[in-house]
Amino acid sequence: MKNIWLWCLGIFMMTPVHTMAQGLSWDKSGNLPVKEGLSHTIAGVSNGVLIVAGGGNFDKPLQQGGQKIVYDRIYIAKDARAAEWTEAGRLPAPLANAAVVGLDGGLLVMGGTDGQSVSDKIFLLRWNAVAGKVETDTAFPRLPAALSSLSAGRIGHHIYIAGGQDGNDHPQQGFWRLDLSPESGRQWQPLPAWPGAARSGAVMATQSNGEYECLYFFGGKGTAGYLKDGFSYDPRRNKWKPMEAMPRASFYSSALPLGQTHVLLFSGSDGHDADKAIELGDNYHMPSNVLAYHTITNTWTEFSNMPAGVAGAAAVRWNNRLLLVGGELRPGVRTGAIQMATLQTVRQKSQFGWIDYTTLVVYLAGLGFISYYFSKKKQTSEDYLLGSKNIPYWAAGISIMATQVSAIGFMSIPAKAYAVNWAYFAGVFTWFIAVPIVTRAYIPFIRKINVASAYHYLEERFNSGARLFAASVFVLYQLARMGLVLYLPSLALAAVTPLDTVTCILIMGVLSTVYTVMGGIEAVIWIEVAQAALLFGGGIVCMVLAIAGLEGGLSDFFVQGIADHKFSLGESEWDFTSSSLMVILIGNIFIRLGNLTSDQAVVQRYMTTSSLKQAQRSVWADVWVSIPWALVVYGLGTALYIYYKQHPDQLNPAIASDGILPMFIAQRAPVGLSGLIIAAIFAASMSTLEGSIHSVATIFTTDFYARFKKNITQKQTAVTARIATVVLGVFATGLSLVLVYMDVNSILDVFQEITGLFIGASAALFMLGIFTKRANSTGALIGAVSSGLILYLVKTMTPLSFWLYSAIGFLSCYIIGYLASCIFPGKKGLQGLTYYTINDKLKEK
Repeated sequence: MKNIWLWCLGIFMMTPVHTMAQGLSWDKSGNLPVKEGLSHTIAGVSNGVLIVAGGGNFDKPLQQGGQKIVYDRIYIAKDARAAEWTEAGRLPAPLANAAVVGLDGGLLVMGGTDGQSVSDKIFLLRWNAVAGKVETDTAFPRLPAALSSLSAGRIGHHIYIAGGQDGNDHPQQGFWRLDLSPESGRQWQPLPAWPGAARSGAVMATQSNGEYECLYFFGGKGTAGYLKDGFSYDPRRNKWKPMEAMPRASFYSSALPLGQTHVLLFSGSDGHDADKAIELGDNYHMPSNVLAYHTITNTWTEFSNMPAGVAGAAAVRWNNRLLLVGGELRPGVRTGAIQMATLQTVRQKSQFGWIDYTTLVVYLAGLGFISYYFSKKKQTSEDYLLGSKNIPYWAAGISIMATQVSAIGFMSIPAKAYAVNWAYFAGVFTWFIAVPIVTRAYIPFIRKINVASAYHYLEERFNSGARLFAASVFVLYQLARMGLVLYLPSLALAAVTPLDTVTCILIMGVLSTVYTVMGGIEAVIWIEVAQAALLFGGGIVCMVLAIAGLEGGLSDFFVQGIADHKFSLGESEWDFTSSSLMVILIGNIFIRLGNLTSDQAVVQRYMTTSSLKQAQRSVWADVWVSIPWALVVYGLGTALYIYYKQHPDQLNPAIASDGILPMFIAQRAPVGLSGLIIAAIFAASMSTLEGSIHSVATIFTTDFYARFKKNITQKQTAVTARIATVVLGVFATGLSLVLVYMDVNSILDVFQEITGLFIGASAALFMLGIFTKRANSTGALIGAVSSGLILYLVKTMTPLSFWLYSAIGFLSCYIIGYLASCIFPGKKGLQGLTYYTINDKLKEK
């Protein structure tokens, strides 16, 4: 049972393979092209080959007065074990102790020494398979100063350098950035240095802080000796902050990022009795352990052990292997070996007990019973699409909440609070801005028209083009979404049963389709009420388990959470490029308005109530359910953060931040609770899937089929809706099967980008119709199309936060639509169709 949730990791890594990382497995070493060994080499991968260039060694041991030799030869190897080396060129000069970062399929080399002087040159090495050699590009600005043993990192098109030593071996404290974008002019810009000692031989690594990439700079050697402090640099805020000190000093160590939020630190020198080591020829001051730093919890743990400790080795990731190229075994003694490691994995299947199976089967059977019960009552299209308008307001409100929560939300929201803070929780406050507008001005219009489709109003107010535009945008969004929300829970089920992912998709697709087609919207709503209860149950159980695992229990939850600012609502600055408090608030206002006015899945639910007052109360019920739900999932994220801060050894570097909840359940959930939590995952996903299928079937039947098929009866409409439901269920199942063999990340990005261009415009069309008299069909369509074009340009050409896309889409459509209506006037009866002309027809019959 304890391993079941590790295969929910497949949900977030977007792969059907079921594996669990176990650490590093060290393979038989390869050999360098120089048998005497090398350290401080230039090493990396370019266009599929391993490049090793330069580096240095000694002509004889230091005790015998050995002199350092620095090389200029470039070698390449085409297999991971480097069994065969080919000389592929020469460096501009002998070079060692340079900084190297990957760039444009090559290696950007900065600074270094030839053994006599220190360099300020920068050049790019890139393998040219056609020419059969490594080419050198020197078209780069020189360093701001000649430096060797410096540290470097890259974020996007920015190159950063820090520390190093000058020609007199003095450690430096400079920090610089080079912008390589064509319009930048490629000039080095000085930045504020870290708040610590000057140093050389430190490590710099690029890794995510849980939200975006930062620089992590630690270790090295200063005038006072070996160092074990470290600092992280936030490029968005141009600020440094201290890291947790390393368990040991680290000089000339190697580092590589692993997964989304870990940095592995390989060996190096800890400075322990270094002078004595030179005399004795001992190597005990080169520790062989591999440390792991976790950027979110700011903790260090011991991750693995190397076959031999080395300093000055180059760390390279190549063909799913980690390579440590050369290095210094002890002062003056180089190694000719390449130490190779792979991330060890084991294939496992979870133990899912009979209690867990019983829970899951009872849950699925209960859903089937609800659908069967309501299937006997569905005769007309109104019965099937609007539930005969007899749904209690509280049930409709809970259903609105449940249909917007999927397996992604159930796990990614706690993961966001775990990785950052409660910044996204700020969106809760926007309910009290958006809901009064919707309940007082919007819902009366939809209730007055009294049709199943929200988009019918747009045809009454403007024309059929506006209606079809908004309906088409919604349908495209939901079609892309349905396949994904079916794919995710099927992965979870495949992890805990003997069934494979494909079989699980078929089972889940069939069940969801049958439940929806049998019972109609009334069954869907009552199923979602039950699923909301399971969501709360699963979330609360996970939160209790996390807090119970803390050393100080509930006290640690609050004390540590407050100390680490995990309850913070984020920065209050007006930074439109990041997820600041103000940006989140602005974005959520328009997201709420869009969901409550142009999302058919939401509108359809408050249309199922018996009166205008009941519909308005249902939206407020959604608010009062969503707030405690947000407290549970954000509190769960904070509890997970504190738990793993206290138990960093239990973190798995191979697991993405979004997989933190599945990993925790695998480690902590007692027997019997797995079935409940798996059922909660299915509750989240099935409610979204069923809601999507039914709402799209409604749109197809009312907005497309019924308007082109004349004289259709209510019974024929109901039959058409059921057929559309079956077709949509088959489509969702088929798309999910395709996702098993595709890169889901790219598909998700594509459909989010496409729908993001037009969702704001859909909401703006409703507001144009309701709150203006002058807006007409020509202006509305011009505004909608212009909004899409503007939002596309904003997304591709500006750094604005994605939270602002809905606001930009909404405002551009509204403003341009209104102005275009003034330029291209049109005439249409407005009685009962705007906020200013509806008063005489507001009361329902």
